[in-house]
Amino acid sequence: MKHRRWNLAVLAAVALSCVNVSAQSIWQGTYGVTGPLAQNAQGLVVSYDGNNSIAIQPLIGADRFYASNVFGQGTVTANVEAGLAWKQHDWLTGVTQYTAPTAAGEVDMHATWVTAVIGAYDPTQVGSYPYYKLGIAPLTDLNSGAIATSWFNLPAATGDDSAYFNVTPKSFYNGYNYYTAQQTWQHTVYGAFSQQGSADVINSSWGFGDPTATDALTQAADGMARSHPQTTIVFAAGNSTTLSNTANNVGGPASGYNNISVGAVGDFSPTNYTTIAEFSSRGPQDYYDPVHGLIPGVRAPVSIVAPGTTLLSAYYGGQSGGNGPALRGTVVDATSGATNYFSYGLAGTSFAAPIVSGGVSLLDSASYLSLWGPTSRDSRVIKAVLLNSATKLPGWSNGQQTNNSGVVVTTQSLDYLQGAGMINLDHAYDQYLLGTTDVAGQSGGTVASTGWDYASISKDPNPSNTSHNDYVIQSLLKAGTMFDTTLSWFRDLGAPVFTDNANPDLQDLTTTDDGFANLNLELWDASFTHLYAASISPYNDVQELHFTIPADGNYGIRVTYAAQMFGTPQAENYGLAWAVPEPGTLPLLLAAMVGGWMVRSHRRKKRCRESSFCFQRESSASIPC
Repeated sequence: MKHRRWNLAVLAAVALSCVNVSAQSIWQGTYGVTGPLAQNAQGLVVSYDGNNSIAIQPLIGADRFYASNVFGQGTVTANVEAGLAWKQHDWLTGVTQYTAPTAAGEVDMHATWVTAVIGAYDPTQVGSYPYYKLGIAPLTDLNSGAIATSWFNLPAATGDDSAYFNVTPKSFYNGYNYYTAQQTWQHTVYGAFSQQGSADVINSSWGFGDPTATDALTQAADGMARSHPQTTIVFAAGNSTTLSNTANNVGGPASGYNNISVGAVGDFSPTNYTTIAEFSSRGPQDYYDPVHGLIPGVRAPVSIVAPGTTLLSAYYGGQSGGNGPALRGTVVDATSGATNYFSYGLAGTSFAAPIVSGGVSLLDSASYLSLWGPTSRDSRVIKAVLLNSATKLPGWSNGQQTNNSGVVVTTQSLDYLQGAGMINLDHAYDQYLLGTTDVAGQSGGTVASTGWDYASISKDPNPSNTSHNDYVIQSLLKAGTMFDTTLSWFRDLGAPVFTDNANPDLQDLTTTDDGFANLNLELWDASFTHLYAASISPYNDVQELHFTIPADGNYGIRVTYAAQMFGTPQAENYGLAWAVPEPGTLPLLLAAMVGGWMVRSHRRKKRCRESSFCFQRESSASIPC
């Protein structure tokens, strides 16, 4: 991949209203409100439309971790995107900034928003805490990395005033390599436990068109994720869905295999997070490999979804980054130095992704606090747990059908719009901490009805045999019980190789696509003589079953190495999670919000559709806290 200009951009926010608002009217408060945040907001990350507000943390179950004093301690979380978060903001004074070589390192509005959602924290606050000043994982070691070398507009004739940015192979490679391989962090929990290692989480809320995951940047991100499995990489899926672009539009690097790709939930009111946001990118997505070529419409590219409309975050109004004075549509803001302002009405997968990244930080923090080893923080385990514990929203389907043998089968794996469903950290807490927590050895065993495992499987050299790992569930499962199980592994992309050169036109970034194992996930009776359900999608590196137990009895989970899509078979490490979920907390929380103090919800008569890969200058109002 030689040096070139990409049309890359952050995944932007949406205005609450389509009215073109001048900068002066925004900052003087004639757009939106001028008072403090509604006093009945009890949450840490807040959905707020200028009149009503709800707390996002209880909605997604994060309070379960906080009640156990888990706030992200010991973890290192980085937001890598075009620019840097503004660390002068009251909520972000603890942020560590890093500028990749050749990057401009400009402070940026979008980076400030996204970083604050992950882990905003105001250490000067005493007494009763105004919780909207806290991110999802407020005690994580929060970092902000910049990779953009410059920002630009498309030609004026296009009518597009969005801000895009450039990267070089050098800025991209070093921006991610810094947090995975170059730098070593000390993961310390209250001074009593300490480990050295890479960053635990990298969040990135930017993207570009690459539905087949074949762009050099997408493959490089996949290769880094596989080479450094202790770092979970989370990407925003994109905001490309329109009336004329309804599928196959998850952009790179989120379209890759070895990350968590996050879609958005919300309908632009602060009370409803049960529907997929109209702009959120989705499948079915095309598949490509060097042996089979292009196979259209067979991948489920979204891993999970999270709230992504009418959100609130820390404000930056300075004239740098994507808000540079030379860019068309830039906002000149007299209150750019206000350190206690916030922006509200934010929407986009940009803001869903850091909610999930904060959730990853909480899981990893619980691992450190439990004195667990590194396999518990392997990104395949974390992904399996988060997906398996997610709440299936209305309309969820992974295409499960009963075949002629009476076996329930899916060749799709996940839902094309919502992946595994809406993040549910309450269920994830039970899944991760209270059931089977890893199984001795690498080939299955006897397990509780809820839990997870990190294991390995190799393909049997005899083509007529199928190798498998079996898990026998020791407790009786009742008829009518919903049983969920999720399997996650990597596509085998090698570590990216960056060829440096004083001439940027000769810089190169290459990643080998070495192979892809086809692992299957099955549910049997405990003696493994009767097969009930199977997830057998050959094009995804996740398999999932959402299955109603047909009769009282004992059951078993089987992971099989069914085939090799391409490349040389090798031992594949995987994360497996399973659970008999409790009744979902999401509908109960929503009912309480709507039926209680949240009574002033309303819809605008007209609202903007989110633009793909861009800033919208009038996208939020900013008012003092």
